[in-house]
Amino acid sequence: MTLPDPDDPAAAAAAAAVHEDAFVEKVQDGVVQEKARDGVVQEVQDDGNDDGGNPRNKVALAPGHSLMDWIRLGNSGQDLTGVGGRLLDVGPEQLARHNTRADAWLAIRGNVYNVTPYMNFHPGGVEELEKGIGKDATKLFSEVHAWVNFESILKKCLVGRYRPRTADSSPSSASPSEKVLGDGLGAFLASREEKERHQAARDAPFKAPKRKLRWDWYEQEERGSIVLYCQTSEPSVKVALGEDNKNLKIEVRENGEQCSLNFILENTIDWPVRVIQIPNSSKVELQLKKTVAANWKKLGQTSLDSEQENNGSDSLSKFYSKMKVSNVFPVNYNTNILALSFLDKSLCTTPVGHHIRVRTFIEGQEVDRCYTPITRSLVDPPSEEDQTYIYIMVKEYKEGLLSSWLAKRPQESIIEVSSCEGSFRTSCLANRQELYLFAAGTGFTPMVGVINWARKLMKGKCTKISLLFFNRTEKDILWRDELDKLALKDSRFTVTHVLSEADETWAGMRGRVNGEMLSAHLPKRSPATDPKYFTFVCGPTAFSQLTGGLLKVMGFSDEDYHCFQVSAMLWIRLLQLVFTSSVVNMSIASVILCAREFDGRSI
Repeated sequence: MTLPDPDDPAAAAAAAAVHEDAFVEKVQDGVVQEKARDGVVQEVQDDGNDDGGNPRNKVALAPGHSLMDWIRLGNSGQDLTGVGGRLLDVGPEQLARHNTRADAWLAIRGNVYNVTPYMNFHPGGVEELEKGIGKDATKLFSEVHAWVNFESILKKCLVGRYRPRTADSSPSSASPSEKVLGDGLGAFLASREEKERHQAARDAPFKAPKRKLRWDWYEQEERGSIVLYCQTSEPSVKVALGEDNKNLKIEVRENGEQCSLNFILENTIDWPVRVIQIPNSSKVELQLKKTVAANWKKLGQTSLDSEQENNGSDSLSKFYSKMKVSNVFPVNYNTNILALSFLDKSLCTTPVGHHIRVRTFIEGQEVDRCYTPITRSLVDPPSEEDQTYIYIMVKEYKEGLLSSWLAKRPQESIIEVSSCEGSFRTSCLANRQELYLFAAGTGFTPMVGVINWARKLMKGKCTKISLLFFNRTEKDILWRDELDKLALKDSRFTVTHVLSEADETWAGMRGRVNGEMLSAHLPKRSPATDPKYFTFVCGPTAFSQLTGGLLKVMGFSDEDYHCFQVSAMLWIRLLQLVFTSSVVNMSIASVILCAREFDGRSI
């Protein structure tokens, strides 16, 4: 990509516009999924063009290095792992030795990949990928583009599992430069002893530290309650009830650990179980409705299991469950809410800011994308039945493989849904009193969880929730009635709509996000001197990048705001800011420095 002349505003704006409409979001078996301007992924086939000028890439790729070329290379039969296709156990020391461009390994969510052959295919450039090699790049990857299906892109480069607490694997797994063999019997015995030691380390099961999930049990004649004492204020809780209505399984996921409680209850209960998060605490209550009203002698037989993901990731490995489309609720002309339910008696809660993956096979290709679960309503409290569903808001695009496929799903259709993923922690809001939300298009969906959490679980703490909502036209505004009703019901909540393509009847704000809008919407006091307020950002990539850059320039640190779609900051977007924003007191040099700081998050 040729960088524009900083002194030419027209060139900067034109070049930036290329990236505003399209940015690579995910690659899946030959399908490139792009982030559209309004925050919805649309999927298009890669045409295999080798001209290196694909605007979806952050850097210009050399001829012969398109997405399709990478897929062809992976299907050629060539060993891209560099270890003969064997699956190894790799420790930190061995991983650290593969830290050069010519010999590059990295770990992501417990798997180690040899990314040496992928270097020149990486849309973000070789330099960005180099930032993660030789180490566990999970955190770096999650900050930049956690939604990318790296398992599919790098599946032919898989070296093995990352074992940070075990010894390195056998020397036979090392690169040729690492194999230094001496002569004679002493060298032979030392080599054999080392191999046996490493083999024993590999064969020994890893014993994760057990963390007991504390719980209490209370009952009345008609109901009983199990109270879980968790580590965080909003864990992911899955509850499943067996066909006998007595076998109850509870799974709690938080801080990279999963704890399970299994009960064979004294008597039967009715479905569903109601899950209640206790405000201003880390306690979760499970309310059980007894089939027959009576006091129990005891809760029943119990067992407790604890598992821990040992790969240094922010979340446990995801698993998929089959769910059916139980209902469809229209939102506007091209958006629906799908109510998904498990095929058995199960329910699952999703923490604020976390997402799920929906996947299917279309014409023989696996296609998936991320959706942030929402509640059925912003105003009405959820019913017991509502908790048995996962609600997702789906905007249809004719070019979108998955969105078009989902839009045509009749009720009772079966789809696959993953366990929740995400790294956001509500602990960053512990001392905050005011929340300012900036959303564009379907970037509004993560804000639903933030709004609900602030209203219900920050009782007495949150005094203001202000949403600045960007859309193209009035008909594109999602849940407008719900937002208006909530503003009338809860005086702490306000919403301001901004339209970029409004007609002459629109009396509200117009335009795109800029410094003047943010300055007018945010408190005049600096977050550095008054840490009582916090800001959230979500929308298409260009929107998130520009808004994050503006907040940075206005004095916000990483602890003062959270972007639900963090990705590498294209410094050209901030160059455009100099010419189009009202924040004109900063120099081009300061903008470039800010852009480079953001860009440093990319791998």
